Amino acid sequence: MAMYRVVGVDSSPYTAKVRAVLRYRRLPYQWICRFPQMWEETQHVRPALMPMVQFPGDPDSQYRTDSTLILYALEAAQPQHRSITVPHAGLAFISHLIEDMADEWLTKCLFYYRFNTVEAGDFAARWVMDDSKRRQHPESLARDAQIFRARQVARMGLVGAIPENGPVIEQTYRRVLATVETIAGSGSYLFGSRPALADFGLYAQLRTIGIDPVGMAIMRAHAPRTEHWLRRLDDASGVEGTWHTDIGQLPSAVGDLLSLAGQMYLPFLKANTLAVQNKEESFSAQIGEHPFTTRAFNYQAKCYAWLRDEFNAIPNAERENIRGLLQMSGCLAYFA
Repeated sequence: MAMYRVVGVDSSPYTAKVRAVLRYRRLPYQWICRFPQMWEETQHVRPALMPMVQFPGDPDSQYRTDSTLILYALEAAQPQHRSITVPHAGLAFISHLIEDMADEWLTKCLFYYRFNTVEAGDFAARWVMDDSKRRQHPESLARDAQIFRARQVARMGLVGAIPENGPVIEQTYRRVLATVETIAGSGSYLFGSRPALADFGLYAQLRTIGIDPVGMAIMRAHAPRTEHWLRRLDDASGVEGTWHTDIGQLPSAVGDLLSLAGQMYLPFLKANTLAVQNKEESFSAQIGEHPFTTRAFNYQAKCYAWLRDEFNAIPNAERENIRGLLQMSGCLAYFA
């Protein structure tokens, strides 16, 4: 049987996201637990992102990168296998917006909690290096882990995971935990009794934060059922369910996550895009009650453009159906 080949490490949230979707969709895959840049077969692939996925039947056996693009390609290649795309263009857009927020904003929480203490950084670095360079002598592993941790700590300023941004990052994490906790005990998901792209985006970041020591302690103290929800979503191959057919059926969690996007993520995306357009290396934006300073990234400007294009492509009737939800959450102004 033709199989997908997935190369990455378990500590990568984007790898975990793709792997969980493959499990849910019951698609056969081979899991290769390696740091792709350290493996001869994949060290030439650009951009050097995790995971790298090889589709069966791809010409020249090319590896694909960017987890969201991989998941959309899987939807196109395997339409008969348990889709994660909500069958309503407006709600599918909202699902993508939440997933994008998880990928590009919630990941700052992961970086912040993972490397802002020596204990947490040592744990994460050993986890990554143990997956990447198996069969190492313990002393060699410890040395490589120290080098990796130092490199990641040096990058914290680049992604905005710095103490000055702590109030925004900590508020983001606690708000997401409180929101997911409201659906964790219901046995349900954001858009029905089956998981969507948004659920897997949240799962990937929260699952990884919830294994790291600091993030795990906060989750267990404030959102204990969320931890169990994440474990179940890790392999949802046995989940059967349906989509909500009406916007009025959506749980309050969807509105809460959209409010977070309208108050924090979209202001960040817009400010980043303006900085990229103005060729500024870094920028500072007012996020809620606090300033947030970080480097400007071209990729996140592309994310904003993608979301805007997707919103504009929604058929008029379906766009009108979600307009009130976007207006109430503060998101609409960033797409209108």
